[in-house]
Amino acid sequence: MKRHSDEERNPQKNKKGREWKEQDPVNRRHGLKNQGATCYLNSILQFLFMRPEIYDLLNESSETSVELRNLFEKLKDEECGTEGITTALGIQDVHQQHDAADCLEQILLKVNQEVSKTCEGNLTYNTTCSEEHIINKEENNFWILPLSLRDNHDETYSVKRGFENVFKTQSYNEDMVYCETCKKKAKATSQCKITKFPSILILLLKRFGFDYNSMSHFKSDCFVDVPAELKITDKKYKVYGIVNHMGNLSGGHYTATVLSKEDNTWYYCDDTRITKEKQPFVGNGIYSSKTAYLLMYRGKITKILNIKN
Repeated sequence: MKRHSDEERNPQKNKKGREWKEQDPVNRRHGLKNQGATCYLNSILQFLFMRPEIYDLLNESSETSVELRNLFEKLKDEECGTEGITTALGIQDVHQQHDAADCLEQILLKVNQEVSKTCEGNLTYNTTCSEEHIINKEENNFWILPLSLRDNHDETYSVKRGFENVFKTQSYNEDMVYCETCKKKAKATSQCKITKFPSILILLLKRFGFDYNSMSHFKSDCFVDVPAELKITDKKYKVYGIVNHMGNLSGGHYTATVLSKEDNTWYYCDDTRITKEKQPFVGNGIYSSKTAYLLMYRGKITKILNIKN
């Protein structure tokens, strides 16, 4: 099966005379100006903008929230600059590239809690011995759940399988873990569970890393299979946004592919250039990409599970 990158799926891009097709004026979307190297910010802002429930939660409790609300209000009608939000976020050098995931966390850190809590979940890590005694228990809140690509032995990384592996029970070899209750080393298992499900589940595909064998940084350009839906226990999430990264460690470019809630249409957002996108999840509900970096899934989930000790 032939795989298509973002550039291949947008053949009209960068062709003189027909850069972008004219869109329906009623559903026209507007882009964001790049101040120098702020494509990482523009991509994050577009996926926040196209979820009206996020806009509705913004209030005047922080400078960042006010600037976001003002920007989104203008973006409904016209192409916009992002000077106000870069100032609120403390971005001093707009010509320096930053990581889109770090940018998103900075926004969630500085907006009002009603917004940041839409992306906040809770993970519980339990280690138990063979007698089911709790050896160790940890709880951590998260906004972004990272998925490692380092252990991928296939040509294509499966997001579904990688996500499921996070919550798979891991077994320790015999006599590896000391149990205070048993007063001896024993067989043990560990498992991670989501004890609070976020309304918006954000996954980070860890394409950037450090190789200790070569003592150098690297970027993985492997294909990933992105599912339209993710399920965990009885919870279901549907994808609505993808932040893409093209390029290498020394230079790259971010774009976003986002499903608008208002008109149920996919848009490809490349700074000031916005185009309608064909439905990426056709047939088996899998979209294959070598540029996908951040994945956003939406679910109607507020239930907190009780974990038995």
